[in-house]
Amino acid sequence: MSKRWYRSRRNHFIIIVITTICIIYYISDSWRRGLNMDLTRRFIENQIKESLQQDKGQGCNMPQLDPFAEELVALERKKQPSIVCNDPDWVKCYLSKCWVVKDILRTTKDLVCTYQDILHQTDWKRHLGPVRTIKNGGIFTLEKSDHIKIKCKGKRGNSGSETTWVGYHIGFRKSVERLPPPPGREDTYNVLIFGFDSTSKFGIMRNLPRSFNHIKNHLKATVLDAYNIVGDGTPAALFPILTGKTELELPDVRKASSNATLDSFPFLFYKLKKDGYRTAYFEDMPEIGTFQYRFNGFKQQPADHYLRSFYLEMRKWSKWMKKNSYCVGDTPQYKVMMNITEQFMQLDGKRFAFTFVADITHDASFISLADDDFLEFLRRLEERGDLEDTLVILMTDHGPRYSNIRGTVQGRFEERLALMAVRLPDRLRRLNPYAQENLEQNAAVLTTPHDVYATIVDILKWPQHRNPYRVPGADFPRGMSLIEPIPRNRSCSEAGIEPHWCACVNWKNVTDSTMMQRTADAFVDYINQLTEPQRSLCVPRTLKEIKWVMVQAPNKGVLSFVAANDKDGYTGKFGKAIKIPKQIYQVQVVVGPGHGVYEASMTYLTDEDKFIMDTKDISRTNVYGNEPHCISATHPHLNMYCYCKK
Repeated sequence: MSKRWYRSRRNHFIIIVITTICIIYYISDSWRRGLNMDLTRRFIENQIKESLQQDKGQGCNMPQLDPFAEELVALERKKQPSIVCNDPDWVKCYLSKCWVVKDILRTTKDLVCTYQDILHQTDWKRHLGPVRTIKNGGIFTLEKSDHIKIKCKGKRGNSGSETTWVGYHIGFRKSVERLPPPPGREDTYNVLIFGFDSTSKFGIMRNLPRSFNHIKNHLKATVLDAYNIVGDGTPAALFPILTGKTELELPDVRKASSNATLDSFPFLFYKLKKDGYRTAYFEDMPEIGTFQYRFNGFKQQPADHYLRSFYLEMRKWSKWMKKNSYCVGDTPQYKVMMNITEQFMQLDGKRFAFTFVADITHDASFISLADDDFLEFLRRLEERGDLEDTLVILMTDHGPRYSNIRGTVQGRFEERLALMAVRLPDRLRRLNPYAQENLEQNAAVLTTPHDVYATIVDILKWPQHRNPYRVPGADFPRGMSLIEPIPRNRSCSEAGIEPHWCACVNWKNVTDSTMMQRTADAFVDYINQLTEPQRSLCVPRTLKEIKWVMVQAPNKGVLSFVAANDKDGYTGKFGKAIKIPKQIYQVQVVVGPGHGVYEASMTYLTDEDKFIMDTKDISRTNVYGNEPHCISATHPHLNMYCYCKK
């Protein structure tokens, strides 16, 4: 008896000790991870602070990139397969109604369809609601969920053989409860953000040319030409836009660190819900969800209309049935995302929608297939009158990170240069013309995702939600509204961009006398080639003096950055700098006869060891007077270069 008692007490003691050790380890490990996040945040902040001492007030010169450079076009030239969605749907849904299509009603007898709601529990749990049966093509109304699983069976008209169909559909239930807007905030603007994953601004120009042209020239959206990402991957782009903060400034909700979720984060859709908005958050690849891949996701669905449970349930069935993963029934998935966004914008009340398309861009670049459909989506926004009171933001999160393009110098830059196009509501343009003017002026100024958040809260007149944080030593906040003037001398450090994510290039004086001489000689040779056909009238120019030569120097961190150094993408891993295939030079020279002073930009092709230039990149900085009198009437385009024979 005493031995059994002793053994029992000993086992009990061992269990207590092991449990205590596990608890201590868990607490210390959580503390260590939290400490590591804090140390990483402070390390990055100090890195930016040190960089600020070098670049404060210098502004940003973006690299001169050709979106259609042969090197990149060749990498994307491979024939892209079409997305073919077979098996026509028997049922269609629009807003809150679902019905059997006419062709099925006409060709199928004894038709019975069962509907089950797909009910969201958490980002990781869902269940199907009770079966509801409707016979002979009756209308089904969405009530408890936006998403349904449908099974139909019937008999073919002539043969009488049984036929079945299974499908999944999205609509909008009527049972969404909205809070009344606070007094004075009944008519604030709608917000629509539509984004594509893993595509640079230049990638959009190459692959969605018709849509991009429409965005700029018909929709009259302002494309931010100096928009620079602030970190690695999608979360680094979306956290600042949707919360005004970086991941490291928010609680640690990584899977490896804690069980905490993102429900307490200051997301815009939470704030807007309290302001009386109907909210939608649509993302189409749940297996790599922005807030689920590394993070614990949400316990409660973050928006009134949310697709995660729908896609998880549908993909489970599609995988089992070996269906095309790029389709939802008989429709390409990217088009479904556009369709439901369009339907959402037709709902009543104030609306906020964030739609993010990844399936045609993340693992395989099929985005060019979406050009016509995206163009029509944009046209319908205008036709329905949505532009009157809706802030429209069309964006990408970053450029390609894993494709062959990223192995090129331009690809390194494109990773950092995402698309950001902003279209102000017509009503705002009328009420505040300076807003549009400032936005257009800011298109050439360095901007970031933090500025997009600042713009949204400014347009919605929410000063209490601004993030006043500024980099230590900076003269203005990290996030600045695009409808207010942003200083043109803003640098990457002042905007909160780490050096290796900064796409800005600096101009450095060339001190190598050999290269100085070669650039100057190349310029003089070029202008002499221009006047060569008129050599009987114009004398050759000769080099008298080299005033200065500068070269455009990309950030070393951009050229040597390989990948993230940790799975969270907080810090960078660097290697040997990638070879630069071409360099941009600027030169100021004095030529004779006479005293012609010129400034010019030229491109040096390193592999071919030659300079190329164009007349549009040449300026004469002093007057040429009567020098070209002999050709000014017949060849005025040579006035800058010709020195007539006496």
